[in-house]
Amino acid sequence: MLAAAQNHNLKVILDRPDVVAACDNVAATIGLGQDGVIIGPLYQSGTREALTSIVENARSAIVKSAGIRLFEAFWGSYIGIVRSGAGTSLVRAPFGSLPGLFQRMGSGLIAGSDIDLIRAASGTAFSLDFEAIGRQLVLGDVRLAATSLRGIEELRGGSRLLVEPSGIRLEDIWSPWAFADERRRIDDLEDAARRLRQECIAAVAARTSTLRHPVLMLSGGLDSSILAASLAAHDRMFSCLNMATRDHAGDETSYARRVATHVGRPLHERAMAVTKYDFARIGAVRTPRPVARGYQQLVFEAAARVADELGCDGIIDGGGGDNVFCSLRSVSLAADCLLDPDGTHHFRRVCGELGQLAGASSWRVAWKARWRSWQRARPYRLQEDRRLLSPDVQAPAQNGAVHPWLEPAESGLPGRGAHIAMLIAAQGYVEDGPHGTKLNCTAPLVSQPLVEHCLAIPSWRWIARGNNRAAARNAFETCLPPEIAWRRGKGNPESFLFSLLERNREAMTSHLMDGVLASAGVIDTAALARALRDTERLKGTIYGRILQLVDTESWARGIMAG
Repeated sequence: MLAAAQNHNLKVILDRPDVVAACDNVAATIGLGQDGVIIGPLYQSGTREALTSIVENARSAIVKSAGIRLFEAFWGSYIGIVRSGAGTSLVRAPFGSLPGLFQRMGSGLIAGSDIDLIRAASGTAFSLDFEAIGRQLVLGDVRLAATSLRGIEELRGGSRLLVEPSGIRLEDIWSPWAFADERRRIDDLEDAARRLRQECIAAVAARTSTLRHPVLMLSGGLDSSILAASLAAHDRMFSCLNMATRDHAGDETSYARRVATHVGRPLHERAMAVTKYDFARIGAVRTPRPVARGYQQLVFEAAARVADELGCDGIIDGGGGDNVFCSLRSVSLAADCLLDPDGTHHFRRVCGELGQLAGASSWRVAWKARWRSWQRARPYRLQEDRRLLSPDVQAPAQNGAVHPWLEPAESGLPGRGAHIAMLIAAQGYVEDGPHGTKLNCTAPLVSQPLVEHCLAIPSWRWIARGNNRAAARNAFETCLPPEIAWRRGKGNPESFLFSLLERNREAMTSHLMDGVLASAGVIDTAALARALRDTERLKGTIYGRILQLVDTESWARGIMAG
């Protein structure tokens, strides 16, 4: 371990007979004496910058609890290494962007933030796990503890890994259900909005405190507009970047202009043009799972070029905001009104709002909501995508592990469960860490204190005036133009994505048919060939699935190439 650290220019920050820890020279660290170390930014409520030290009482509580106290009193993007009793604990911040990967080695393990560092330290190669790749393609945004590489596992945010003489245990400690408990509920609408605004502004300030002049990816949608308002609340220097497709559906430039003018910051506009698309290169991202999307990589690559032009030192985006702010149009929200006495008088209103959103009658929504309330004990069902996958990988995916957050609390409500299921996707978005062209990007809306506050807001408060995410709209309506705070429409890049496939169809067909996934039996090649030939069908939603398979194939080839 010491030799590997030296070979990769890492500094050793903990060297004990039972544990060695090393990191790069710019990483934030807080020592716990001989009892461990915290790596990565650590924040406390009321602070706008990462802590550089902690008081003795806090240090003692962290050690005594084997790291659990970190989840309760702090937040951030940290990995804690804590020695206590007979073993050592690794804890990872809920929604922290510092990856926590590990490989078991006999009675111990090697952990790290990067698959190549783990391989260098362990001296053992890893290989593709095609069953796990198939499961990831079925589950989409869900991240299980097992990765798509044999021997590499992940410590999810809010979890603890205990390494003791008796063995290694992985425990889920932080749970969103604890913050959705009715005893924490904030019933007052004005209080919920005021505190949401405060928590959001504080989280954005802390997560971006090291940036001198960032560029904000401003679409003109609600989430990026809230980020603009939060940055402007502290009079921060920042520039805005709007990237629009040539198709009207993906062009929200007019909305972005209104927000930039409102907060008094410059807006730089760029068109997303389909030229040469090197999908094999841009998809070969060295993550432990095939989760990087080529389209996003293109966007962030272009954003990085603009940031360099402007002299900006970081990129901020609103990824995960939809999930944190409960962008739901599900009858589960109305079912919660029936199941909770405090929500009963909201039932008719919520059914009407959901009907507006979904283009359905309120009586139909009410009927479905009553049916869902009768099925209260049923856990949330993840959306699964089995398209274009062979039966050989679909079957194991059905028997895969379930994410612990999908197991509801005793009093769990279905609307709450649907919100928490969305947070699983947000967790994956931020916890995949900096990768590919997203090396210097921050998504501050997915932050533990803001998530915990949003979970305390009743589910029926997230829909109002024909809109979802209503609690966030209420919180920021005085900070944004009214046509932005309560806008219902939202741009989408579908025409751009379809063009990517259409212009590269022949090369992508060869890439997939002659590729690693096809030879391993992951892809149903016959179904894929039919889909690629059927131009009309491609205009549906299947083109997105094909692009996902292209990205997965590029990732697999990149991993095998080392």
